[in-house]
Amino acid sequence: MSRVAVIMRSKNEMPYLPAAIESLRRQTFTDFELWAVDSGSTDESVAVLQKTLDAAHLIQIASKEYVPGKVLNDMTARTTQEFIVFQNADAIFQSPDALEKLLRPLFAGEADAVMSAQVTRPDARFVVTYDYLRAYDPENIKGDNADFFSAVTCAFRRDLWEKIKIPDVGYAEDVAWANRCRASGARLKLVTDSVVEHSHNYTLKGLYRKKFRHGVTFAQTYGRRANLLLQTLELFKEWVRDFLYAVRKGRLDTIPYNVAYRAVIHTALYRGLKEGARG
Repeated sequence: MSRVAVIMRSKNEMPYLPAAIESLRRQTFTDFELWAVDSGSTDESVAVLQKTLDAAHLIQIASKEYVPGKVLNDMTARTTQEFIVFQNADAIFQSPDALEKLLRPLFAGEADAVMSAQVTRPDARFVVTYDYLRAYDPENIKGDNADFFSAVTCAFRRDLWEKIKIPDVGYAEDVAWANRCRASGARLKLVTDSVVEHSHNYTLKGLYRKKFRHGVTFAQTYGRRANLLLQTLELFKEWVRDFLYAVRKGRLDTIPYNVAYRAVIHTALYRGLKEGARG
């Protein structure tokens, strides 16, 4: 039996799903069992997955049943392998050995959970690409950002998950889980040479919805509270940082959207933190 289970989660992942599956098929590491869970796709995602997996390995749930942590725990519980990989169904491995490199620290006993680095798609907005460059810089994953972890493409030891389940309420479940794992003494690592392509150009409305939910989770999980002064100061600091970066890169045309993008994020987080504090 294989040592590794790969779990994909999907909802309307076209047109990226075929490329994500093909990138998995081309991996030098092939000793894995593939599972997928689809939460109510209305595009061709299910048809693509049905061509890839047998019925027993493709789980379909209604969109309203999708709670990230609960779904990931349920899918992990269906597997028996020693190591689990989560790969979003729109995350595309950028090299044939990306999976092998991701798993190597686990196999060697050097880490308990690992994540791939991410690069944005060619059509990603300027400010989104800037965020990814900073987020996946190892120098930035420390201090206040030390709990950063992304489940877009990650892997972990089964015994870690058996000890610490993924939080099954709210969103930002990967960050919350990583925080609990680190507090227990688990070793988490960014594998910089395992890279996937993955990004979203959210509408400002969609971005607000996502960050509001994150704010609720941060309040309920970490006890963070809304502070208008600190949120405003952070917003102005990011506006200045984005402006200087746009100037250095000769992309003054991006400044109006960059300003709106940051304002939406901080407004949504502030309101989400207030909502979460109400319980």
